[in-house]
Amino acid sequence: MNPADGRHSSEHLSALSRPVSKPAPIGEDLKAARLGKQLELGQVAADTHISLRHFQSLEEGRYRDLPGGMYNRAFLRSYCVYLGLDSNEYLKRFEEESAPSSDKAVKTKVRTPQMPAPPLRIPPLLIWSVMLLVSVVGLYFSRRWIAAVFSPYFSHPPATRLAVSPPVLPPPPVKPAETLPATAAVKQPEQQPPAEDAVPAKTNPTPEEVPGKIHLQFHALQACWISVIIDGNPISSKTLHPGDDSTYNANERFEIRLGNAGGVNLTINGKPAKPLGKPGEVLNLLIDAQSIPGLLEKTVQ
Repeated sequence: MNPADGRHSSEHLSALSRPVSKPAPIGEDLKAARLGKQLELGQVAADTHISLRHFQSLEEGRYRDLPGGMYNRAFLRSYCVYLGLDSNEYLKRFEEESAPSSDKAVKTKVRTPQMPAPPLRIPPLLIWSVMLLVSVVGLYFSRRWIAAVFSPYFSHPPATRLAVSPPVLPPPPVKPAETLPATAAVKQPEQQPPAEDAVPAKTNPTPEEVPGKIHLQFHALQACWISVIIDGNPISSKTLHPGDDSTYNANERFEIRLGNAGGVNLTINGKPAKPLGKPGEVLNLLIDAQSIPGLLEKTVQ
């Protein structure tokens, strides 16, 4: 038997009898492979354009000093390719070694009980904003109705001018007749002073009293505000109280505005007119030759 064969067989048996040791860290293997090629770490960093400190962290197993994530795998792959080592094997070993101390440890998914969703709460500011918007829109669309209802109470009738009678001047003093000769003496009639109860001259009539082709008479049953325009000229704007009568004359037309259409009776040219409206109703009325027949109360023949 060859002694060499006996020696190899004994070494083989002793190797089988020894327990399997844990593989060395990848840093030591990388360093041993680099030294086996007689390379300096600075030369490797210069050739790969990777910082020297990253290769030092890989060889010394200080994985926390590396940038982390995909950069660690890229540095290790470049180092393995440069040294001619199997990069896939070293990447697998790197994942196993760095798993216990890596910041990317697998987190156990804990199923937390789902809490019921809180009830929906509408902010008070949003509620007030919506209410304000609705109020503004409502006032905008009802502005005409509001103006028609409240205009009689807030409008100011134009001031009417009162007719002023001209002052009555006293008669001029009567001079005594001069003494004339007896032949030329003429008896002068005595000057009679004006009677104290003389009626002063009548002032110019107002447009309401001037006779015209259309004659209107309003009789107030309730308080009613009335505005009258005669032939395009504003004539009167006042309030009639129960029992008041108001008469107007025009040549062509009347433009009447009543604040309480159901509170007055109207007579046109001595004939009663139909009821003008309901109590409290604001009414605009045009009266001319064409509209009079439709306004008069029909009489039974």
